[in-house]
Amino acid sequence: MQYIIGYLSGVVLFIGLVFYLVAIYKGKASSNRVTWGVWILVNALFCASYYASVGLVASIWVPLVYLVGTLLIFIFLLRYGKPGYWEWSDKAALIGVFIILIFWFIFRSPLATLTFTLLIDIIGAIPLIHTVWKDPKTDYGPAWYLGFIANALNLFAVEKWDYANAIYPVYLTILTLTVSLLIAFPKVFHKK
Repeated sequence: MQYIIGYLSGVVLFIGLVFYLVAIYKGKASSNRVTWGVWILVNALFCASYYASVGLVASIWVPLVYLVGTLLIFIFLLRYGKPGYWEWSDKAALIGVFIILIFWFIFRSPLATLTFTLLIDIIGAIPLIHTVWKDPKTDYGPAWYLGFIANALNLFAVEKWDYANAIYPVYLTILTLTVSLLIAFPKVFHKK
């Protein structure tokens, strides 16, 4: 049953990705292409360290869709988006990815790599959350809502509730819930 939920989570996330790509194409969503370029590396490291930590589990499909999705979003932003710019978080994430790769190579610890990659992703998400908090219309709600649904479903695909198996799905659920709430209920977060 968990594998079915894992696949379903990946399918829902993929549908959200298609919505986001269409929104970029139509000019309804725009984001910093540099950030998404860096996130390709972060997501690749997430997938590799998650797989190395827990193996081929039912909850692996969402991280894989995120990796493919990040690459496709980056390509769409190159073609249809605005010029990119480097933010402090992009530089920190890029440097962090290379440091973590060296750390992983030396110490052979996929779980530590997963943890440090999570910290880098949190740093990278801060500007996104801040931007959406300031102006909820800067991002495309339906894609984030489907992302939250996919991540919440993926919690039911977690086969073993320990740190290695659960930390990434729990983090993604919290992140997408946060962004979804900021987009869906801007008046709640901007009381005058």
